[in-house]
Amino acid sequence: MANPPTFNDVQTILFTITASQADVQERIEIYGRHDAQGRYSWESERELLTSIANPYGKGDVQLVPDLPYATMSDDDITKQCTLVSKLSPSADGSPPAMPPLSPATARRHATADELATIRDWLRTVPYPRGF
Repeated sequence: MANPPTFNDVQTILFTITASQADVQERIEIYGRHDAQGRYSWESERELLTSIANPYGKGDVQLVPDLPYATMSDDDITKQCTLVSKLSPSADGSPPAMPPLSPATARRHATADELATIRDWLRTVPYPRGF
């Protein structure tokens, strides 16, 4: 069996789909659009695991809730983890909410394989996290 995905694998996916790998300023703008209080980032594993989104001031949403992912089905992870939910197509087949696409950027939606990588990485995250 291949090694499980690492945070670096997930970070590369997030950089790629947001077209922000080489541009720290672009990432800072993305992070700020998701949370004006600076609690949203994927610069490190801990930052991603503790990220809070509040893009419209409508209430805090934990991007990666502290759940027992190792025992959860793909469907349950997709439904209960905001990160995976926002990057996944809706049940009715409509496009993912994130990242927003624009002809002016190289952003794209995550592939099924990339979503599987994120879910498989989540299954390696200790539960409870302890932070």
